[in-house]
Parts: sequence; structure tokens; C-alpha cells
Amino acid sequence: MMRLFFDVDGVLLNFERAFVQWLNDHHGLDLPEDYETTSWYFEEVMSEADCKQAWHHFMGSDDAARMQPYVDSAHFNTLTANRAVHLLTNFPHSSWDKRVQNLQTVGFIYDSVHHCGFSSLDSAETPSKSEVITRLLQRGEAGLFVDDHPQNCVDVVRNCPQVEVWLMSRRFNQGFDHPQIQRARDWSSVTGRIGNGARQ
Repeated sequence: MMRLFFDVDGVLLNFERAFVQWLNDHHGLDLPEDYETTSWYFEEVMSEADCKQAWHHFMGSDDAARMQPYVDSAHFNTLTANRAVHLLTNFPHSSWDKRVQNLQTVGFIYDSVHHCGFSSLDSAETPSKSEVITRLLQRGEAGLFVDDHPQNCVDVVRNCPQVEVWLMSRRFNQGFDHPQIQRARDWSSVTGRIGNGARQ
């Protein structure tokens, strides 16, 4: 069996659109609804420090529980039915109830959700995504991992050789390329891969 591992923000849920709306409302910006940042920290519209502060305020708001999905949940659930699906997110523990509420409201079905990522948000002990994947994989199993941040993809490639890694295309990651990481132009690439037998 091949287990599926998905990042949440930027892969399953449209963090960027929700955050842009929040920035417009609370920072007086006038960004288009479908604005896509060119950098991880929105450096083209604010400083990295201001973005990090805004991010934490946004995560504590009710808006953080209202992100819209990138993929239809019913279609996702049908494709992954009777298969192990694990969600990996660096959504902070302090707002964890909002993450679970959002996923439930949208209707995604999954086996587990884990706090992890390339940066520690709560403590120095926060595991990387590759560490969580390694713990979840059983002997002889393979996996498929989808994320929108190149650093997380490289982490999994380096430490989980049995896992197929896909990078979900976003404007801020367009300049990245890696011979062992496949690029998904959108969700049709991922659902096509799953439907073609990613998990036998």
C-alpha cells in the first residue's frame, strides 16, 4: 500500500486567499481577491517582520477557520477512500481547533493530522515532515507526499527515499527545480496520479 501525505495550507486549503482578504481588511491593503504572492513572506507588499506578525494575528482570528478548499472534498474523499491519508501542517497548536474545524466544515476525510514543518512555531522539538512520515510508514510501504514549499519537499526527498514527492505550483515557488521532485501544476495533476494507481 502507498500512504498519502498532504500539506494543508496551500495544498488542501487556500490559505493565501484567506490571508490576502484579512490583510486587506486589517492593514488597509487593496490586493486583488486572487492575488498570489511572489515570496513566502509577502515581501513585495510588507516587511518579513510585519508579515510574521500579521500571520500570527490572522491565525488567531475566526477567518483562519474559514479557508476554502483547492480541491472538491467529495472528489478527494472518493479518490482516497479506504486508503491511509495523513495531513501534515505547521498550523500552530494555539489555534489547532480552528484547523480541525475548517477541515471538518469543508468535508475532508483523513486518518490523522500532525503538527510539523520546516520551522518550529511552538518549540524547538517540533518535528519535520520527513520525521512524521518516517514514523507513520510501515515496513515495506511507499508513500506520496504533496506540499507547496520547496524546503519541505527537499526534506522528504532526502530522508524518505520510499516516498514520491510532488510540489504544488504556486507563484512564489516557480523558480524552484529538483530532479527528484515532480511539479503539480494544479490538483488535476495529483488526482490524476492517485487515480492512475499511486496506491496499490
